[in-house]
Amino acid sequence: MVLLLNIAGGVALILFGVRFLRKGLDRLLGDRLGPVMQRFARSRIKAFLAGIGVAVIAPSSTTMSVLAVQTVRDGHLPPRRVLAVILGADIGLTMMVLLIALRLDQYAAGFVAIGVALFQFTRSSRSRGIGQVVLSLGFIFLGIMTISSAASSVQPDGDLLELLTLAARYPFLLAAIAAVLAIALQSSTASIGLAMGLAAADLGELNPMSFAVPVVIGANVGVGVTLLIIAGSQPAARRLALGNLICKLTTAVMLLALSAWVIRFVDGLPLNLDRKIAVSHSGFNLVMAACFLPLVNPVYYLVNRIAPDPPEAQQREFGPRFLNNRHIDGLAIATGQSRQEIMRVSAMVRGMLDDLWQALQKRDPELAQSVQERDDQVDLLDREIKRYLARIAGEDADADTSAEVMAQLRYTNELETIGDIIDRNLAELVVKRAETDIWFSDDGWAELDSFYKKVAENLLIAETAFATRDQILAQRLLRHKQALGEEERQLRDSHFTRLRQGQTQSHESSSVHLDILTHLRRINSCVTHVAYAIVQSQAEPA
Repeated sequence: MVLLLNIAGGVALILFGVRFLRKGLDRLLGDRLGPVMQRFARSRIKAFLAGIGVAVIAPSSTTMSVLAVQTVRDGHLPPRRVLAVILGADIGLTMMVLLIALRLDQYAAGFVAIGVALFQFTRSSRSRGIGQVVLSLGFIFLGIMTISSAASSVQPDGDLLELLTLAARYPFLLAAIAAVLAIALQSSTASIGLAMGLAAADLGELNPMSFAVPVVIGANVGVGVTLLIIAGSQPAARRLALGNLICKLTTAVMLLALSAWVIRFVDGLPLNLDRKIAVSHSGFNLVMAACFLPLVNPVYYLVNRIAPDPPEAQQREFGPRFLNNRHIDGLAIATGQSRQEIMRVSAMVRGMLDDLWQALQKRDPELAQSVQERDDQVDLLDREIKRYLARIAGEDADADTSAEVMAQLRYTNELETIGDIIDRNLAELVVKRAETDIWFSDDGWAELDSFYKKVAENLLIAETAFATRDQILAQRLLRHKQALGEEERQLRDSHFTRLRQGQTQSHESSSVHLDILTHLRRINSCVTHVAYAIVQSQAEPA
């Protein structure tokens, strides 16, 4: 019983270390990984190499899965190319297991000490991020050491040895169990770390690789299932995840069918046991990449046949309503069409903000999630409008048309930014807030609600000013910016006063309260940029 508890404790340490590592990397790298990946993924091979590089920098399968799904969802890269990114990322992610295989667990306490010093006693976000990463590695190494210590006490004739011997006879079943474990833990590293720890036991005549190799294969399949879960209901993201899972399952079945040969090959390498396990993990993903990187297009074609869009989705496929390429040569008509489409986007963004506020007031996470889904539509229309306007600007446009195109580009860009603020910042706050019983104080909520209504009013004024090119409305927006900026500072001071008075609700909701104020102010800043554009365009000589 004590043996099993020690092993479970070691797995828990590894799992916590992996998750803490992911948060540390988020703190250290922020949102920079996505743009880096998109910048370099210009072809299938470059996408594959970009996946390796990004995964080496951020060795977390969950982080890479979320990044891939978000990239497909936002339309920044074609799904086929993102599949190549994932094939590369799977190789880059093996760096974590290779690092564990160096058996630095004897320095685990040192990693923890350095990590705590940086994370706990420094103020710089960068230093704290580095400290969190180092501390995470310390937890992982400590977990491996705990499992190894427990496994070293296994008796050659004990029950655990009998269980491992039995499992090694059925590699497919053992791989399935490892896959389930990786799905439950949402970490292949924890599953493989467990295999490394158990391999340290005195297994008598049992070859440790006979159970370690199936565990490695199953853990990789489990990561593929995790990506499918993260993809959610978005069709393009689910097809990406399904394509990745097909690659992993096919590779797994092939290697398990040849498991006897694979085990002999890996066991014959002149490496210690941990490094053999790490090499088998890397080998799985190298074999998968070699097999499927040339077949990315056929795989995605197959996935489209297996999981096409439902008929009702095809009938109601969302897209531009007013953009018509047949009128692209008629510049006045074309700019009129693009203006209509932009007004449609503006109405959608206003609806998103209104519904998001209702979701916050009613503590309705489902409504907040529906708002997030609408941001995908805003992003799609933003891309189509910009593509359309780029064609207009290239049609020997005169100065007036060029100025109109620039004004429209500025406005649609601000709308897209507002949509992102609602989706990635405010909606996330609403979802998190719905999971708790914490609410704002009466005064705090009244202040937030009043501030929101003024921002929403400015958004409507900006829409009208854009449609009518009304200088008076534009000047009104600029006056509102200064007034709202001063009001935001007053509301922050008012909130701090309640904190000093010891109001419990204000204390519990403080971070969310201040974040909402910040994001509403950002939205208002985007709104006033529209006014600047109108004022400048009117000031320029004809």
